[in-house]
Amino acid sequence: MIVVIFMVVFWIFELSWLMYTYSALADAVNEGVRYAIVHSGGDPAGTQAKVKTFAAASLHNVSAISVSVTPPDGSYAPPNRVRVTVTYTYIPWLPKFITAPTMRTDAEGRMVAQ
Repeated sequence: MIVVIFMVVFWIFELSWLMYTYSALADAVNEGVRYAIVHSGGDPAGTQAKVKTFAAASLHNVSAISVSVTPPDGSYAPPNRVRVTVTYTYIPWLPKFITAPTMRTDAEGRMVAQ
């Protein structure tokens, strides 16, 4: 019975960490979109650095985070949109106790440059 209780506790911990990962990435994407809008999207390298800096505060391995900054309308000039997408492969914290596979986590944000 104690084994079942520990498994439930570990699964709750793991799912909570997965939700935290998604929330941290979504916040990092929003920060990147804001940065891209203020700089008219013309600084993709700066936007990527901003996203990774923001995500680093969340205890995640930022070298495993892939950031892409693209103009869906073909140009960064206002009034076109800017899209920032983050991809991260989530690796469970307790792989010895829980045989959960790695999961791909995506977050995306879009805004119109004014």
